[in-house]
This record gives sequence, structure tokens and C-alpha cells, in this order.
Amino acid sequence: MLSDLYCIALVVPNTENRFFTYAQFYAEMLMKLGKKVVVLCPDFDEMEFTLRRNVPKFANNVLCRPIDSKEFEDKKSSIINTIGRWNYVSKQIQLAEKGIDAKVEFVLFCPIDNMLRNSVNLSLLNWNFNYKWSGLYLNPEPYKLNQLKLNVDPKFSDPDYLFRSENCVGVCILDRFILDSVRSRVYKKVVVFPELSNLSLSNNGMQYPQEIHKQARGRVIVGLLGVEKNEGILALIRLIKLVDQEKYFFVFAGKIDMSEFDETQREEIESFIQLNQDNALFIIKELSEEEINTLYKSIDISYLYFYNYISSNNMLTKAAHFNKPVLANKNYCVGQTVKQFKIGLSVNGKIEESVQALEFMSLDSMSFRIFDKSNFERYTELQNEDYLEMAFEQITQF
Repeated sequence: MLSDLYCIALVVPNTENRFFTYAQFYAEMLMKLGKKVVVLCPDFDEMEFTLRRNVPKFANNVLCRPIDSKEFEDKKSSIINTIGRWNYVSKQIQLAEKGIDAKVEFVLFCPIDNMLRNSVNLSLLNWNFNYKWSGLYLNPEPYKLNQLKLNVDPKFSDPDYLFRSENCVGVCILDRFILDSVRSRVYKKVVVFPELSNLSLSNNGMQYPQEIHKQARGRVIVGLLGVEKNEGILALIRLIKLVDQEKYFFVFAGKIDMSEFDETQREEIESFIQLNQDNALFIIKELSEEEINTLYKSIDISYLYFYNYISSNNMLTKAAHFNKPVLANKNYCVGQTVKQFKIGLSVNGKIEESVQALEFMSLDSMSFRIFDKSNFERYTELQNEDYLEMAFEQITQF
């Protein structure tokens, strides 16, 4: 159980966007509980500064060390490279143990996805990584796309085979809708973790809120904010082209990596941005969590429609916290969550349906006649540190 553990390691291969937030919340909670915490991540110095600043009373309980994100980039690594990846993490943990003067008793990967591969010998894995472990299974495509038989043990050739390792104590998920499916194959604990998000506001006097309201001129403000890996931008542009320019104003805020698009898509995005339309504002830069939150207060509707996006998204937590109805894709986790908690509308892949949904939502953008505020509060309450502590308590019962 969590109360019996003294030292826990968090392995964070990527600290961009929400992954830094996850690791920060996990580490802070464990520190407050009196645990020794090792955090292995690329931005280890920023992480350690943040943790020591936020939890100064327990500053001696944490040690952050660097790992190379390039070691985890290849999602389809060979069997040899996969074993090498586990071995690399093991060696980094051993070095950290000397620095914190404690033996790591449990390792949580945030996320676990790039550590998984089929056809890996379990004895070889256990020999290379002799720690009890679990991790966030962030993008469970085989489960969401119904590619796996349920109620059977993972086979040697299955993508979730490594969960059969004797050192794996269970699986952590953010997508509550695959809970039963994973349980039917992984005969260990499967724990739903809260979709945590930093909800604090910026105090640096951002000019964007004033600029947004000035340009919007009373129109309904639809925002696609804080995106990672360009999710939603193409769908947003196509939506902007179809709606009434006198009724809606759109805000996009985040980085755009053009290398991820093909030539046709790049031309579509670049040509639209260059039009500098009256009903759209593009803030193309990386923003802090606090800046994103401040922008959330400025919009009426949160646009979270992503093509083929399997995973959960902590932008949904921000939208619910700031009482912003969500327009989402009907498929996969975000759309399913919006539908279950009644905090917006989920639509199919036809852009015309998004236009109709927006028309319906705009009638309720501020009055909440349709979307009850209690639904937003109920969802937000499930994404807090109390539920995180309960999730850790469940996964560490081994």
C-alpha cells in the first residue's frame, strides 16, 4: 500500500504540455505524504525548481534527474531497442537512488506507451528492470479501436503483452471508458487517474483578453486553446469558413508545427492565417498554463474537436472548471466524456453538424439554460488531488 512505501520514482519521457502538469501534481502529492520522490525527466532542473518552490516544507523529499527524450521517441522500436529502453531507465533510477539515499520501491511511467512492445521475453524484461512498476496508458488505440479480443490473456504478439510481467502491478488509465476492456485482459488492478490540470490564472497583465473582446465586438467567442501537436486546427479552420462571420469570433492559441502536416494541409493553414479574417485571432506561440487559463475565462465555447484523437485531454478539465460548454468529436474519450457528463455537445465527422451544434450552443453560451452548471462542477470535482491520492492508494496495493 501507499502508506508502506518510502521512495517512488516518476519517469516522464516528455515534459511538454500536460505531461509536466501530471508529473508535477503526482510528485507534489507524494512529497506532501512524506514520500521520497525521484523524478526522471528532460526538463529536470525546471521540475525541481517548481517542486521545491511549491512544496518547500518537503523540499528534501525530491530529487530530479535528467533523461534523454530521444531514447523514447521511436514508437515502433525493435525488441532489442525496447529492452535497451527499460535498461536505460533502470540505470538512471539506480543513479538517482544514490543521490537521494533511498531504494526506489515503485516506478510510475508518465506515460507508459513508449515502453510497451509485443514479443518481448518477460524474463529478459524482469532481469533488465527489477522494480515494481505501472504507468499511464495514455493512448490505448488497440482497445478503443476494438483490435483486441476481450476476456483473454494478452498473447506474446499482442501490444499489451508486457502488462503480464510479474513486476507490473497494474495499469493506470485516464480514459474511464476502457476500464472494463482493460480489466478483461489484464488480470491486475486497472485504476482510473484524474485528468489533472493547472487551473491558476496569469497575473502578468496579458493583453490578449482585452484584444479578444475588442475584436469580438459582442460575438460568441469560440476558443481552441493550448493545443498540443496541432490537434483541431484544420477542423477549426474549416468550421470558421462555414459559419456566420457576424455571429462568431474564433480564437486559436498554441504552437503550430508545420512539419507534422502534408503540403496540402500546410498550404490550407498558412493561406487562411494570412487572410487575417475579421472573425479569427491566431495566437501562434507557446503559452503557459496560467496564460491558457486566463484565455479560457475570455471565451464562451471551448472547441475540442480533434480528428482521430484517441486520448483524454486535460483541456476538458479547464473548460469544465471555467464553465465553458465544449464542442467535441463524438468518437473516443473527449466526446464520450462530454456526452456522459453533459458539459457540451459531441458531433460526428460532418462539418455541417458542427455548425448546427455551434448554433445550438450559442443560445446557451452564458445563461446555462441548457447545460446545468452542476454538471461542470461534478466533472471538475472528479479531477482533483483527493482522487489522485485514492488512485495512488489503489495502484500501490501490492
